[in-house]
Amino acid sequence: MYQLTEDDLDHSPDQDTPFIRAAAKRDSALLEALLVRHAASSAENDMTERERRQLQYLGPSGVMPVPAYLSPIISATNARLPHNVRLLLAAGANPNGIDLINIGDYSVRYIRGRHFRDDINSTTACKLRASVLADAQQKGISHQICPLTKQELDERAHGFPRFWTEPNVPGQRLRSNLKRALTGLETAARAGSLEILDMLRAAGADDSAWMQEVSLDEKQFQVEDADWSVSFLSTSSPVHEAIAAGQQPMLRHLLSTCGYSPNYRPYAAPTVALPPLSYAIARCDLNDSGVQKCLVDLLSHPKLDANLRTPIFEVHPLHFATAHHNPELLSWLAAFIPGGYGSAGTTSLGHTLLHIAALPLTAHQIVTRNPDVARSIHCARTLDSKWRPHRLPSPLHMDFSTPEEVAYPNSPMPMTVAQQQAQQATIRVLLEWGGIDVRAKDVDGNTALHYLAGTLNMSDITLAMVRAMKGGEEVWQESKNGYGVTPRRMWGEYGLC
Repeated sequence: MYQLTEDDLDHSPDQDTPFIRAAAKRDSALLEALLVRHAASSAENDMTERERRQLQYLGPSGVMPVPAYLSPIISATNARLPHNVRLLLAAGANPNGIDLINIGDYSVRYIRGRHFRDDINSTTACKLRASVLADAQQKGISHQICPLTKQELDERAHGFPRFWTEPNVPGQRLRSNLKRALTGLETAARAGSLEILDMLRAAGADDSAWMQEVSLDEKQFQVEDADWSVSFLSTSSPVHEAIAAGQQPMLRHLLSTCGYSPNYRPYAAPTVALPPLSYAIARCDLNDSGVQKCLVDLLSHPKLDANLRTPIFEVHPLHFATAHHNPELLSWLAAFIPGGYGSAGTTSLGHTLLHIAALPLTAHQIVTRNPDVARSIHCARTLDSKWRPHRLPSPLHMDFSTPEEVAYPNSPMPMTVAQQQAQQATIRVLLEWGGIDVRAKDVDGNTALHYLAGTLNMSDITLAMVRAMKGGEEVWQESKNGYGVTPRRMWGEYGLC
């Protein structure tokens, strides 16, 4: 029998628990010794309640809370050590790999309408769900998937949000040492271990949310975490994790053998609840051959709803594809989707495919020296969830910045020739389709020409292409946005009258 040392048993605050460290070791002798010691300690009858809670925290089911969200099961799964997982499960470890309290704390950080200070509270537990939901109610958010409220739309006008989510992207400002809270099944899917995944499922790991076609309209957010299961509280799913890691055999196993839905939108993350298809396009590395294979498998699944949009912002997979400025990807995807380009329609913000193609990548790309542009354009095309338009979360940037910093928050980054060409090629694909109305306006009253006119180093060829569309010249000269500005007036460093 392995002889435990003081270092083996060290559980000082800056250390993982002994079980978490041992679970990641290929040699399971240390883990076995810890399990024997823990079983003997648990049999003692003279412990106080505090001592028993401490013993549980340091045991095979113990979870290191924020900012780690680690457990022995997660540790062994990350290390792809099925033998260690088997030992832990035999000792009574929680097959979910995380408890309701900790995954509930993490998912609170994804609640729509949360106070902006919740986005930087990354080293301590979040406020209770009821408190965060009460903040949301004050913004007019009666339930988590209700239509965008006036206050939410007003808030967008004071920042530079992405077209597909709210100004403060969930998890965007959490410190780098904050781990994502994943269940054991999600971790196994990401690791590509079919053996561990099946082992956890056989041990009773909760996967109820992922087994069915869940409509976000049918199950409103409830206040108490106790009313939820672990899978419903997760902000991801095994299918999402398998795709992101390019684990094609795992994805096939999840969809066929396990019967998981190819359409699941993470219920606990309403504003970034991307269905797997959109997730693959928007958030995964499409240059990874494994991700490419997963995408092909997903598109060929008989139960896939290829036209499924994100909740709230109602973004279609083709909107995400257009944002890449990759005409080959866009054309390829449109051929797979029933209805093709015409199925995309508009987002909740009124963005057509042409709007998305015309948006600036980030706030770095707009002509901020032109006050009409700075006032009119505040929407980014980027799919990067970590890009930040301001050093502080909204609306703190308004309180601590000078008026100039608010109006011009970024150093200019003009479009490169390659970026110009990619945008032209994307718009050309849309023009060849022919179903675009250049006169369409979004919630800010902007047409695609408004966005093109306000972008740094915009190609004259691109502008000419869009102005040549039916009604394009009229839009250029006369169409005013919500700020009373036409595309022609926005054109140039200081605008043309």
